[in-house]
Amino acid sequence: LTEEEEEEEEEEEEFDDADSGSALPDLEGSTISNIDDLIGFAQAKARAKAKDSKGGDTTVGGGTWEDENWAKAVPRVDETTEEALDFDDILEGGVVLIANPAKFCSDLVDEDDIEEKPKGKGSSFLGGLFDDPFPQSDKNPNFAGSISLALLAKFGITLPPSPDLGPDRRADLLPVVLLMDRDPVKGCQAVLMNRRTGNLMGDLPPSIFETTDVGDNAGDGGFSPHPLSAFMIQPLWWAGSSPGGNSMDEENPSNRGGGLKAIDMVHACPYVNGSVPLAKSDGLYWGGSPVQAQEAMKDGRLEKPLSGFDFKFFIQTTRWLPSQLEQEIKDGTWYVATVSREVLFRSRDRLGAKRAKPLWTEIIELLGDEYKHIRDQLYGEE
Repeated sequence: LTEEEEEEEEEEEEFDDADSGSALPDLEGSTISNIDDLIGFAQAKARAKAKDSKGGDTTVGGGTWEDENWAKAVPRVDETTEEALDFDDILEGGVVLIANPAKFCSDLVDEDDIEEKPKGKGSSFLGGLFDDPFPQSDKNPNFAGSISLALLAKFGITLPPSPDLGPDRRADLLPVVLLMDRDPVKGCQAVLMNRRTGNLMGDLPPSIFETTDVGDNAGDGGFSPHPLSAFMIQPLWWAGSSPGGNSMDEENPSNRGGGLKAIDMVHACPYVNGSVPLAKSDGLYWGGSPVQAQEAMKDGRLEKPLSGFDFKFFIQTTRWLPSQLEQEIKDGTWYVATVSREVLFRSRDRLGAKRAKPLWTEIIELLGDEYKHIRDQLYGEE
């Protein structure tokens, strides 16, 4: 071989060594082996850029990964007095309800929660007729009857999610709910955060977002742009099985969110007219007009302009009667937590061959070791 050919072979060997295996070459000391690592690297670069532009201040654009991606359990007991907290202190707008899988999946039901049912055997002939001809073994009871079908239906689930679906699909079906409002007379209202309709905002007819100044926006030839041009590719989410709109506050609908034509909106922009802050959230707001939000997201008072990905749009809603949600929490149906905006708004579309982590799974993992056994119910010990 000539000297040039030898040099080329050496370069090819170095290239092959760097690209061998599943990991990409180190980028400034960071090994990128999957899409999560790549996203984390990009976020770190963005934080470093923000730090440089602000003279070392990292309050804008976040700090570490942990600063932006977190979930914290809301305690039920006062740590100082060890007395049970009032639900007025727990259930405020912005808290997140995470489903207990044992209340939704029949194979995970706790045996202690099963009420022993009468076997139906008695002295009468009719009693014997209605005995179960195929009784379950005491070691392998059928817990399907212990799952509330009304609870499942509230979140669009027909049957208890089966183990045959696999852990990720079952986790996708377990509700994660963001509480919007709690009223002592009218009950609670929330939006389901992990159920897409399959439609985008751009699929909706422009007529439902008509405003009085549509004609003023017409261009040459009388063509009018879509009234939601900034949100065309944003998903439309299914918030629950109850009718949406502003029925929580008929006198002042703008004070309770609702959007136009029963489209609810949760977002990170404080300058959307008619929106209300969610007190226990990570800087989230509820309500307002999606049309006006397109101007508000560019408001000069913002530390940085927002994008369409800082907004989530919902149709319908989830409602509970007065004291109904409180009783479900007492019964162990829900874990209550506060969750970062980054986690709640993260895109979970399929990323090539890699499936994005379900929202339920990520929150349970972020809650820490105390909740590891709950995750293991679906995924097994790893």
